Amino acid sequence: MFKINIITQLLSFFIFAVMVNQLSLNILLSVSIIFSMILLLNRTSQFLHFIKRFKWLFLVMIMIFSLNTPGEHVPAWPFPFAPTYEGIVAGLTQVLRIIVMLAAISLILASNTRQQLISGFYVILMPLKIFGLKVERFAVRLWLTLHYVELQRENKSQQDFLGRLRAMTTIDSYPGNEASSIVFTIPRFCWPDYGLIACFVVLLIMLVAKAFV
Repeated sequence: MFKINIITQLLSFFIFAVMVNQLSLNILLSVSIIFSMILLLNRTSQFLHFIKRFKWLFLVMIMIFSLNTPGEHVPAWPFPFAPTYEGIVAGLTQVLRIIVMLAAISLILASNTRQQLISGFYVILMPLKIFGLKVERFAVRLWLTLHYVELQRENKSQQDFLGRLRAMTTIDSYPGNEASSIVFTIPRFCWPDYGLIACFVVLLIMLVAKAFV
């Protein structure tokens, strides 16, 4: 069974991030349903963690759009300021776009190891070396960030708050503090990778052309 490599996944994610702003509400609903089915089949818990963290942002976005977008006001509203139907739809559309992006990120995180993610970012950013960017340093810092985020998540299982605070501030308390080596591997491209990237590029060109026509 073939597997889309991490470079193709990241490139597709970047292209999809540009495309998602051009998608209508109906298409976003269809995409979110597809992502939900895939996440349920893979039993990905990271997506629910993201939604829990962003719940207040979603609520604020809906309130801002519903109260600041001109249109038909909702009747029988008990307050002097009333939301509009157009604002509610616009707010829900923006929230749905963020949810779709979070679902895509969750799929990438669930289907790849930390080493694969770092290698993918390293290969994609390699052309930026001509502008003086130290890609190796960036990749190492990204690896360390993901490493200590995982360790802090493990330390949250402790019930004592002071114990968690000491574990977060004491370097020696982290498990797995032994020296590690980071190996950057270039994934092999297969025909599904080229086909997926080509499809996303064609869709992106069509959306851009439609926006300027």
